[in-house]
Amino acid sequence: MAKVPERLRWAVDVLQVQPHQHLLEIGCGAGVAAGLIADRLTTGWLTAIDRSATAIERATKRNTDHLSAGRLELVMTDLASFRPHGASFDTVLAMNVNLFWTTPADKEWQVLADSIVPGGSLFLFYGYGPGDPTNGRDLDAVLNERGYLATVEAAPDGSSSCFRGRRST
Repeated sequence: MAKVPERLRWAVDVLQVQPHQHLLEIGCGAGVAAGLIADRLTTGWLTAIDRSATAIERATKRNTDHLSAGRLELVMTDLASFRPHGASFDTVLAMNVNLFWTTPADKEWQVLADSIVPGGSLFLFYGYGPGDPTNGRDLDAVLNERGYLATVEAAPDGSSSCFRGRRST
């Protein structure tokens, strides 16, 4: 298996995943972070979505054990079309998903409002390496405008930033 980038390890550490949590990953790509998260779950589960069939295929191949154990569900969809079927999430995360700062994303924000439990958190991670200009996006202001209490944390190596929004209760 390919080496896991340190920025992904850092991001999953920032989540402080608890074994019982219910999580949603937006834009799971090849499922690298999904595997790291699912490793930490016992009674909880992760739903990972991506609009790309290729990404879902790669994530499936990478995470067969987690899928078999019921710790991971993969769904091919975009966020605006995602229907959690009554599930609610303690934590939602997205890594380098640009829609939150390139468009108003009104439909996507509504899906999140309907899906995150009161007191739950949204983590938006950005960055592809040290000095990447996407690391410094002003997403804390966007999170605050959408009713989240926002904080920002930078990776120790400067490779990424985490914009965390806690949903008010």
